[in-house]
Order: sequence, then C-alpha cells, then structure tokens
Amino acid sequence: MGTRSRRARVRAFVDGYPPRAALADAWDEHSRFVGFAAGLFGLGVLIGVLLYAAGYNLLEIIADLLGESLFPENIGEMGGLELAQFLLVNNSRAFLLSILGALTLGLLTAWAMLFNGVIVGNVGAVVTETVGFDYILVGLLPHGIFELPALFIAAGVGFRLLYRFGQRIFGARDAIVTKSYLYRTAILVLVGWSLLVVAAFVEAFVTPALLEALFAERLEGMSGVP
Repeated sequence: MGTRSRRARVRAFVDGYPPRAALADAWDEHSRFVGFAAGLFGLGVLIGVLLYAAGYNLLEIIADLLGESLFPENIGEMGGLELAQFLLVNNSRAFLLSILGALTLGLLTAWAMLFNGVIVGNVGAVVTETVGFDYILVGLLPHGIFELPALFIAAGVGFRLLYRFGQRIFGARDAIVTKSYLYRTAILVLVGWSLLVVAAFVEAFVTPALLEALFAERLEGMSGVP
C-alpha cells in the first residue's frame, strides 16, 4: 500500500508539472549560469591560442610532465563502438565533475571549463597551423555542437547549485534544494547527458569519415597530425 501511495504521489506530481514545462523552467533558471560556463570556456580557448603563439605546445608539455600522452596510444586503433564508449566514459566524468564542482565552491567547475578551453584552443592552433583551419573546423564542429552545450549545462548546474547555497546562507532562500528543483534539474541534466551520447557517436563514426573524405589528399605523406 505504501509503494502504491508513493507511486500515486509521484504520478500526481508529474501530472501537475509535466517534463516539458519542468525543462523550460530549468533552462530559465540555469541559462545565465550556462552562459557563464561558456564564457569561461571561451576565455580558456583564447588563452590556449595565445600560449601557442608564445611557443607553448601544451600537449607536448603535459606529455613530458606526465611521461605519457593525455590520449591513449591505441586510440587510433579503436573500432567505432569502442571509441564511442571511450569518449562517452571520459566525457561523462567531466560532465559529473562539473556538477560536483559546486562542492568546491565552484573552483573545480571553473577550472574544468578553463582547462578544457585552453586545451581546445592550443590544440586547435597547432592543427590549424599544420593542416589548416578547415580541418579543425570539420574535426570539431560535428560533435562539438552536442558535446560543448552538454558540458556547459553541467557546469551551469554546478554554478547554480552553488548560487542557491549562497542564497540559503544569506537567508534569501529557505532551502538549498526542493523537490521541484531536483525534478526539473534532473531533467535538464538528463538532456545534457543525452547530448554527450550523441556527441560520442558522432565523433566516433561521423567525424573520422568526414576528415577522411575531405582531407585524405592533404594528409597524405604528413606525420604527427592529430
């Protein structure tokens, strides 16, 4: 009876607050924080480009410091499904980290946005100089239009949670989280993670095919091109 009662209450709550309306409210609540995350990423991209202009190839520097590359050596040998799984697992970690970064007063979330932006900007500058801007555009855009918004959403959720915590501390809010907040935010997080799933499969199957079809002749005879 208790289980049925809980199910009835859940059903009544969802019926009174449909997922589409909850998602719209979640976006209204988080959009400026998502924009802030995107701004941090953009700043990171600019820093990465400037670092390369100053003569710093971050992938080489990080590889020297760690004694290994940021990417597995066998990544080029992975099959499509294996690569998609690898990408999804790694991006899901970054996704979750950006949300839980609220527990570090947002510092970890901000660092994740800046660091990823710096790496993208720096690597993009390297590849642009080596192969061309059109190569990096084709290499990033198809999956990036899904992956980046997903990561920005996760960071936006982290920043918004921190903001609500601050409101509670200063007495502007009675509770950090409420049932309706958790419900609508969970829907937004699910939508964001779904974008990561799409991005992983696009990067594993579509992006390599496009690069091969459009740049095979240009890449012929070149070595060390990401």
